[in-house]
Amino acid sequence: MGSTGLIAPPPPVAGAPAAEVVAYFTVHRADLAIESVNLSIGVILLVVFAATLYDRLGGVVAMTAFAAVVVIAACSLVEVAAFEALAYRPNPDTARATLLNDLQDFGFQVTTFPALLFLASSSYAILATSALPRLLGQAAAVAAGLQMVAWVSFFAPTGPFAAGGIPSIIAFAALLGWTAACSVTMTLRVRRQAPAGG
Repeated sequence: MGSTGLIAPPPPVAGAPAAEVVAYFTVHRADLAIESVNLSIGVILLVVFAATLYDRLGGVVAMTAFAAVVVIAACSLVEVAAFEALAYRPNPDTARATLLNDLQDFGFQVTTFPALLFLASSSYAILATSALPRLLGQAAAVAAGLQMVAWVSFFAPTGPFAAGGIPSIIAFAALLGWTAACSVTMTLRVRRQAPAGG
């Protein structure tokens, strides 16, 4: 999922002019196809991560975090479908292109709601169980707060703060950063707890 925006630049924000949207999807067709496959694999791995986190933390709150990740995965796959619908056609119709681009931008934006639930639930479960370091619980709370800050994009019709713009990207980076840190921590703890082979 972290390769999103690295293989191809981020798509035009919601409300971008039709010519900009069509040009973007025409120029980056192949890159977007690769990025779509990466994102699809990434959400599968995110679901596996959330299942592992649930197994580690247990309880209703951790199950809530897992359910939130399932919703994130569903939203992300809708975004991929919109991307692919645009990237598939060499010369997309301008009305369809702007509509699908706005759909994927707002799809990206609404993932902040289940991401907030995922991060807040994970934070609470980590802090309540002490199964993982408190710092991870606190970092999840900060990342959850950044999801709420991204909601400013719902009120910006276009420009850098529109859906798919700077606040959305920061919220996504916070989600990915926390997930990576938590994954590394859980992996290192499993290695330390593994019995010595002999």
